[in-house]
Amino acid sequence: MVSQTYLLHQIPVTFHAGDAFLADRLDVYWRAFRADDVGRAQPIQVHLHVTDAPPQPPDADPFSAGPEVSYYRTAETLTVFFPAGGRFDMALEGDTIRGWMARDAADAYGVFEDMILIALKPMLRRRGYYTIHAFAAAVGDRSLLILGESGAGKTTTGLSLLARGARLLANDAPLLHLDAKTRLLLHAYPGLISAYPDSLARFAELTPLLRDIPPDKRGKIAFAVEDVWPGAWAWQAQPAALVFPHITPGLTESSLEPMTAFGALQRLIGQSIEDWDEPTIPAQLRMLRHLVSVAPAYYLHLAPDIPALPDLLLPLVE
Repeated sequence: MVSQTYLLHQIPVTFHAGDAFLADRLDVYWRAFRADDVGRAQPIQVHLHVTDAPPQPPDADPFSAGPEVSYYRTAETLTVFFPAGGRFDMALEGDTIRGWMARDAADAYGVFEDMILIALKPMLRRRGYYTIHAFAAAVGDRSLLILGESGAGKTTTGLSLLARGARLLANDAPLLHLDAKTRLLLHAYPGLISAYPDSLARFAELTPLLRDIPPDKRGKIAFAVEDVWPGAWAWQAQPAALVFPHITPGLTESSLEPMTAFGALQRLIGQSIEDWDEPTIPAQLRMLRHLVSVAPAYYLHLAPDIPALPDLLLPLVE
């Protein structure tokens, strides 16, 4: 058993990995968040094991089912089951998660980190931290949230800001939280950045990642931001603006179009709230309403002029 503690702002998470393979996989994603001393804070304890055969679901009907994840509940335990090869059992009011992953799933980028995030989210919500599906970049103590579905240009837009000196809060899941002064803050969440080769080729700092990649490779390439831009992590920032990019054919110059707070809220609800977790929905709705009230929202009509994006977007933060 290999144990290591990482720190999500004020929430320590201790992973107990059943073998070195899992411990190494975790540290690839979480290494920038390592913590040796968390004081008296009680960590979330995550016990992980890898199995040769895919884990089996509970012998019961799920109360919420989907193609990628299903939820089961007994009197004391919530089970999150992934048909792709994972199962996590937890007592929601406790601090322990027990997980089993098929080796193929644990070895797959995207699948592995998504399973960990989905299993942690119910625990984080009960501690006042809510995830948003967004790329979050910080300039000083203010941040931009870039939101969109896969293929909308979210990561390419975020990379353009990092290349101009912004720092990374999260590639996919920043944590939204109210501090003791009721300030709305975004907190960092670990993970690699992944992008297609044509996106990486737009940035001089990222082209070395393509050296050993076959020219016909079409899949995404993952990398740790600290390997390219040392010191590029930010740990918290206040949200300054929400940007919803979409690739617009025929444009030669990217542009911003204001959108209503209600329109932004509708999109955030669809991307952030899990309807099965009813006890946490009212607080999360209040948090999202607070977010759209303090951070104006914009459509980003995205053209091929990627190097010019920081000139368009950074004034929203400054």
